[in-house]
Amino acid sequence: MSVSVEDKIELFRNIIFKDIEETAYDRRHKAAEGFNQNKDRLLQEVEIRKNQIMQEAEKKAEKEKQQLIAKTKSQGQHRLLEKRQQSINEITEMLIRKADSFVSEEGYKEYLAASLKKAAVDFENAASVQFAFTKRDLRTLKGFIEQEIASGELKDRCQLRESEKNIIGSFYAEDEKREIQADYTLRSLIEENRELIGSSIYRRLDEV
Repeated sequence: MSVSVEDKIELFRNIIFKDIEETAYDRRHKAAEGFNQNKDRLLQEVEIRKNQIMQEAEKKAEKEKQQLIAKTKSQGQHRLLEKRQQSINEITEMLIRKADSFVSEEGYKEYLAASLKKAAVDFENAASVQFAFTKRDLRTLKGFIEQEIASGELKDRCQLRESEKNIIGSFYAEDEKREIQADYTLRSLIEENRELIGSSIYRRLDEV
């Protein structure tokens, strides 16, 4: 059986078309494989980056949270310190007012007498001692003060003068060489106890 030219052309055309289709399929298949591989890689990269962003955001949020807590705590401590200091000042001012009233009471003479006895011990080796009293005490209690001095170890060794400072009550003293100085004033007594007052207030506020 003879094959015509037309048959040969048709056969050749079919072969060519088949090759084209197979080549096109291979290309599409490879392209799809490449796309799927790239898609998986990209998705993996996106997932990794997403996790990194979330971790960074969590770290930042935790840092900001700790900073806020520290700031709030610091502000709270500052307010507490201000409250404590305010309480100390208020109590100190109250004690000063009490001391101002105390110098007019009979018990104040007993305090003066006890302070003069203490001064006699502190200045036992001093040839002379100068005492500084409030103007009020020198005006209203000078006789009592001189009597107490004359009856004790300070007899004939004292000079009295008016204090240049606001001492509220009692006196401060120094020897003639100014080597020994002592403060027996009510104001110094209050100031010396500020630390004790503060400690008591701190303890009570901490219990609240």
